[in-house]
Amino acid sequence: MTESTTVDRYGPAPGITPFSVLRSDMGPWVKRRRMWRELGVGADEGREHLNTIGLDDNFGGKGFKAGASVFDPVLAEASYHWFCPPAGRILDPFAGGAVRGLVAGNGGYRYTGVDLSPGQVALNRDTADDWHARQLLTTHPHWVVGDARDALADVPDGSADYVFTCPPYHSLERYSEDPADLSNMTWDAFTEAYSKVIRESVRCLANDRFTTWVVGEVRGSTGRLRGLVPLTIAAHEAAGARLYNDAILLNSLGTAPMRLPNQWRASRKIGRVHQYVLTFVKGDPKAATRVIDGGEA
Repeated sequence: MTESTTVDRYGPAPGITPFSVLRSDMGPWVKRRRMWRELGVGADEGREHLNTIGLDDNFGGKGFKAGASVFDPVLAEASYHWFCPPAGRILDPFAGGAVRGLVAGNGGYRYTGVDLSPGQVALNRDTADDWHARQLLTTHPHWVVGDARDALADVPDGSADYVFTCPPYHSLERYSEDPADLSNMTWDAFTEAYSKVIRESVRCLANDRFTTWVVGEVRGSTGRLRGLVPLTIAAHEAAGARLYNDAILLNSLGTAPMRLPNQWRASRKIGRVHQYVLTFVKGDPKAATRVIDGGEA
């Protein structure tokens, strides 16, 4: 955050530390998130026409406000600080709301997000214009309307310094009635489309760079886990980006304690209150780190 000069050894603020469990329910993270919210992050947030299906009001990195998912700005800020070069080019294939773009623009990164919804993109642009008017942006985030499978084809090879995104969790949230929306697809169609977006995003990523995908598991109609996390890993590996870090993002429990007794008695389903933060590397991680630290790969 540009108005704060306090940066510790590891993160954008003291106590935001790159451990394998990210405690977004703890004091330093909560305090930092409150700072972002006071600036207006999440005030108009959430994908259009969102239909949530049995979700916690805090599901991993996505909190839920009036039925709309809101991405955690502290996770975005920390991830940019840890894995993107200063003023680097960030590509977000599943932009959704404005949070990740606003945080990037506030930090001086060059952000491009892709979203299927013209209405959502228009809202994001309006929010960014407001932030610009309030002098909260160092760089102006850019959003593109389109299906990421097609829109990424226009992005040159190796032009992104960091890919950071939070994709749809198949049918866990339904964002629209558009058949091109991944949340409306069968699992087989979703798998094919999702893998293509990952393949394209890795192509767009420069060599010796990182990419982070924030994902959670989702259940099929029988209650079994679909395997979105292993799908994400396998698709990246096939595209040439190797799994490098895996972290758990732990949030506050939200309504999980109230819902747990019924779901546990009925089918032994646990209360899910975490999300996976998967970071991959394309090329050499040490060279990628030198670029982040301002050196040459």
